[in-house]
Amino acid sequence: MTKILLRASKHPWEALSAEETLRTRALAENAGNLLFSQSVYRSLATSGSEITPDGFRSHRKGQSAEYAAWVNENFDQFVIPLANAFRPGFQKYLQRLTALISRLDIPVVVVGVGSQHKLDGSALADDPIAGDVQKFMAAVLERSSSVGVRGEYTADYLAGLGFDDNVVDIIGCPSLFMNGSTPTVNRPGSGLQPDSQIAMTVSPYVKPMKPIVDRHTRKYSNLVYVPQNHKDLAMMVWGDNRTNPKDLRNPTHTGHALYREDRMRFPLDPRTWVDFLRNQEFVFGTRIHGSVAGILAGTPTFLLTHDSRTLELAEYHKIPHAGFKELAKDIDAADLYERADYSDFEAHVPEVLARYSSFLEKNGLRHSFAPGKQPDEFDTHVAEAQLPPMVPTLFAEGEEGKQVVMQRINELHNRQVEIESAVAKQGQGFEVSQSNSTPAPKPSKHRGMFVRVVDKARALNRKLRRRR
Repeated sequence: MTKILLRASKHPWEALSAEETLRTRALAENAGNLLFSQSVYRSLATSGSEITPDGFRSHRKGQSAEYAAWVNENFDQFVIPLANAFRPGFQKYLQRLTALISRLDIPVVVVGVGSQHKLDGSALADDPIAGDVQKFMAAVLERSSSVGVRGEYTADYLAGLGFDDNVVDIIGCPSLFMNGSTPTVNRPGSGLQPDSQIAMTVSPYVKPMKPIVDRHTRKYSNLVYVPQNHKDLAMMVWGDNRTNPKDLRNPTHTGHALYREDRMRFPLDPRTWVDFLRNQEFVFGTRIHGSVAGILAGTPTFLLTHDSRTLELAEYHKIPHAGFKELAKDIDAADLYERADYSDFEAHVPEVLARYSSFLEKNGLRHSFAPGKQPDEFDTHVAEAQLPPMVPTLFAEGEEGKQVVMQRINELHNRQVEIESAVAKQGQGFEVSQSNSTPAPKPSKHRGMFVRVVDKARALNRKLRRRR
């Protein structure tokens, strides 16, 4: 039995509530991480392998030599699915991964890593992460035959740092094979109408999306926004604005029409995400993994590219796409829908799968794409799992709305009980002494937590009263 440690938050059939997902940071900031890590999990789920998710512990702060020793002792391989890790925002995590990998004696395989920079290449002129990327690549390549990257842009970037195609394999993103080896997409129908079911993905920092969001929110009454970030989920669950919006057209605050009309749904698991998108007529927007989820659902999907990470995957996999400069300023989803032709994508799938399979074999990993190696047990576990549904806003109506409110209040109550219990064990209460001669007990760290929970509950009650 080969024991594999996988960089992933959890087993795909493990159910976490929205509150637990926030508390444990199970998304590692973005729900897209769940999509490609689950895909790699399924790829490796053969009868001769035992897979253990690391809970993203491998890139957490303060991992010690003892943790590396534990990994060496208990596992035969460490597999690291990554997304756009070669960017300044991921630098400290890249450094931590490098430090851990340097202490490992077992094979280490990196799957699907990508760089992220502006399409004009300006970010590469003074690259602040080049040294860290070189150290990371060197550490990995001492323990594997090659590194699997997303596309040509990343391969060119690494070639400029001294890593050529002898040690770099272009494999795209494994997430497209999350449901098997033959992803197919339905052909567009007769066209979109104002009441069509549409799912939109948005990267809030992409300025050209703001007027698109505004127009489509007003025009399409059944359009739903599917956000992906940790802060978005906090907004959905607790009503916390993701930002103090300077531009109110961004759906990052509770005053936005998409929030107040309960036209947002947040995915906690890939299976429920894909199932939700199967009921949509069209998916469009700037999120690459939001687009992949649409493709896995078989729903016509169009990607709006805005940087190298989105463009290289769109080009490599032949996903229907366009940059903002190629589109009219008043572009409409109905126009993009007509362009969502997946003939080239589907024709290219066998070649993409062959490259991915070859990469896994080259690095000593058995995979479920080999003849007779279908991951039936894995698929059964995922299909039978009781996973939470897509998360609605606090403005959800009817029975769903009642369940949302009850769940939030129950979570706050449970947290309050936990904190009060912890404080009681320390022999500290919350009462302030009435005697001038007796000093009040020193507040514990739990008092601040308690106050935050109470504040959260009060804020939630105020929002609910306003809604009524």
